[in-house]
Amino acid sequence: MGGESPRARPRRKQAAGGGAGRGKDPGQRLADISRRLCARFGRPAGCAHEKDPVRNLILTILSQNTNDGNRDRSFSSLMRRFPSLSLLARANSLEVEEAIRVGGLARAKAKAILSALARVKGENGEFSLEFLREKPLSDARDWLTSLPGVGVKTANILLLFSFGRKAFPVDTHILRVARRLGLVPASADLARAALSLEPHIPGGEHASLHLNMIRLGREICRPRNPRHEECPLLPICPEGLREMRKPRRT
Repeated sequence: MGGESPRARPRRKQAAGGGAGRGKDPGQRLADISRRLCARFGRPAGCAHEKDPVRNLILTILSQNTNDGNRDRSFSSLMRRFPSLSLLARANSLEVEEAIRVGGLARAKAKAILSALARVKGENGEFSLEFLREKPLSDARDWLTSLPGVGVKTANILLLFSFGRKAFPVDTHILRVARRLGLVPASADLARAALSLEPHIPGGEHASLHLNMIRLGREICRPRNPRHEECPLLPICPEGLREMRKPRRT
């Protein structure tokens, strides 16, 4: 899963599409995209992310700038070494680094994890983020992104998969797909794309669209040599249609 800039504080009122929406309502376009992806891939049965909010926060920090396999190995190693959150919070940074080294950026991630646990316990008296459930979505996200090493993508993953909030995480795969579809400007970063698209996601589609757009980006809408002819979104993709109209090399 791609990285993000933890300190990004994007403008919240940026219209989805950036002028490339071809005159259609962005909510209608996203509903159409979700239908086409579900027709191709089905509705995802679940997600690898933890349901417990604090453990999900740790898992999501570990996911930054690495792949899912290394993320999961790092998390399993960390949980074996420190079976409880209280044990983990009392660990020193070098011990945590050693446990999560397989995922890369061990020093930065260990610091972020320990800082987050200290903040959660210090403000709430326990290792719980349940207080976020009652906060408005934007306030809950602001609190999470105030933690060192936590950006909008990390916060939105936790809010969506642990709390069922209407947050929309954007990773590098989703950003690439959204740019090619003209849903966001080419200059949009992960945070701005997320907050631009989020208000327009149809109800109940946040998790499904997130997971299916990632799958599309990995399997078909690849960074190099995208498989336009196999894409279920080709009929509504400006970039794909342009590429398909180009003369084929012989």
